[in-house]
Amino acid sequence: MKTDNPELFEHMPVSMAVIMLIIPTIISLIITVIYNMADTFFIGQMNDPNQVAAATLTLPRCSPM
Repeated sequence: MKTDNPELFEHMPVSMAVIMLIIPTIISLIITVIYNMADTFFIGQMNDPNQVAAATLTLPRCSPM
């Protein structure tokens, strides 16, 4: 995907430009949430809330974009 697209900001209506930027952002956030939920589920199987808290603090995931 081309990252320097002047068409998006110069000629496209604002609502359409926002939609074109929102869709990939939402998809990447959903993937991140699923990944974090899987981590929490498997670490939670150990029945130790301290390990879940440690994983939550030390393993934050960045957006895959």
